[in-house]
Amino acid sequence: MTGGSTSLPPMRILALNIRATQGGAGRMAYDLHQRLGAAGHRPRLLYGYGSGIAPDPQALAEPEVEMIGSRPVVLANFATHLLGGGELVTAGAALIRGAAAEADVIHLHAVHHWYVRWGGLARMLRDSGKPVVITAHDWWLLTGRCGFVRDCSGWTRRCGECGNRRFEDLPTLLDRSAAVRRARHRALRMLGERLTIVCPSHHLARDHARIFPDLEVVCVPNALDLGFEAALGPPLATTDRRGHLFCASDLGAPGKIDPGLVRALAAEPGVTVGLIGRGNPFRDTAAVEHGEVRSRAALATLYGGARGLLFPSRMDNAPLTIIEALSAGCYVLAYPSSAAREMLALVGGRCVQSAAEALALVRSGREAMLYGGMPPAELARRARQIWSGAAMLDAYLRVYARALRPAVAQAAA
Repeated sequence: MTGGSTSLPPMRILALNIRATQGGAGRMAYDLHQRLGAAGHRPRLLYGYGSGIAPDPQALAEPEVEMIGSRPVVLANFATHLLGGGELVTAGAALIRGAAAEADVIHLHAVHHWYVRWGGLARMLRDSGKPVVITAHDWWLLTGRCGFVRDCSGWTRRCGECGNRRFEDLPTLLDRSAAVRRARHRALRMLGERLTIVCPSHHLARDHARIFPDLEVVCVPNALDLGFEAALGPPLATTDRRGHLFCASDLGAPGKIDPGLVRALAAEPGVTVGLIGRGNPFRDTAAVEHGEVRSRAALATLYGGARGLLFPSRMDNAPLTIIEALSAGCYVLAYPSSAAREMLALVGGRCVQSAAEALALVRSGREAMLYGGMPPAELARRARQIWSGAAMLDAYLRVYARALRPAVAQAAA
């Protein structure tokens, strides 16, 4: 740690997230939980549920990581959300209330996907009197329904323009997003001066500051987790790398993968394509299926041995996939988006302008052109420095310290 955070007394930090270790928000929340504990603080992580509405097997042995959701609650909330766009009940409300009373700071991550009732949770946090930090991993706070806005601009006005998109994540039969957005924002503003919104990218922070000019919004970039950092070795030279990868939690999710590009590359002579993720719809091609890769060491090995990662998603705001690939010295060929432009520019790279350019660069083996000819070792060095886990911990400790100052001053008055 650097700066003033080394002198901080131990803090009790309560974190709340939909997942424990799974997904991008889960990996970040869990890694921060581990780093806080190693730094002498007292973190506690409550999470909704793991895959299959079951406990996360990777966190079963940790008493300070606890699942609060249950199958009846999650399914009931899913049903009410599907009908009306809102949840019915907060899972583990008594447990959350008790943990909040013991905490110095409450840190929310993803508070959607059918395990909490947002309005009730916000009132509970207001009544606790504790400082609240919310990491906005996506656009959910800004909208009346969805976490990823893609090319929709309805959230900049008042929502209520979902059309058929209401059937996407998070699905609703009726488009009540305008009313839900108003209620969501009212609940958020209940927390007032005790609230800090943290965004993992500058473009997402600008969006939140636009909608919430009266609230504090700061940027703390995502980072490599402990397991992935430990697994990173000396980057291989380009001549020792083979193949290109696509990676998404769900390979069939709309907007995450470009099926045409997958098929074109898989049919290209001399090109090896690997697919990381579940729900593979490309089994009729020559693409190599790796499935879900849970091991951080195994994922680091895949990125460390590949020439490039194809990243067609324009939905994400600060994808860990890009961070991890670059840190392994793997060139990322990303379609243009605010997130990809921002992240690649930090290491001196740029996006591809089209699928045709991506295909041409792979065919010719000139992926490094996107990075000014930078070799993998220099790419990895820059990425590991920019997205250091220690730097993320230090930044969050400063956020917590600032959030605690008004509470300390009020207690002393």
